[in-house]
Amino acid sequence: MKGLSVFCIVFGILMIVSRGPLIFAPNATLRAWDRLIFATNARLRTFGVFMGILAVSLILLPFGEGGLAKFIYVLGWVVAAETLWILLLPNLFRGFARSIFRFLESSVDDVILRLGGLLAVLAGVALVYVGIYVVGASASPPVRPPRLVE
Repeated sequence: MKGLSVFCIVFGILMIVSRGPLIFAPNATLRAWDRLIFATNARLRTFGVFMGILAVSLILLPFGEGGLAKFIYVLGWVVAAETLWILLLPNLFRGFARSIFRFLESSVDDVILRLGGLLAVLAGVALVYVGIYVVGASASPPVRPPRLVE
């Protein structure tokens, strides 16, 4: 498998696992994310370190040529900028993220949050499909029928 195929599969599974709980318990999921990631600066910086690893891998891994590879490269630079913001100004990022979560929890209806979770899960399934059948199939050499010798 090519690196692009593996990335699409892993990122799709990550989207399904992280956004799937929004379908069943949207407010509890938002509170859990707030408690697990945004509660303290240390937790937020730990999350930032993992995002930094993701950013470096998106920027440096050879994903080949094409539109999807270029999009992933640009996404790597966006994640790197966000990582710098998290690591250098964690209080500012925490306040920003917590205000978004408070708005989502208090002002947005549960149906909209569930719909967002469903769309994210569908996008994750589409990424897994792209990784397995579209990118993965183009990475394998074509199968040739065996030659019969007479």
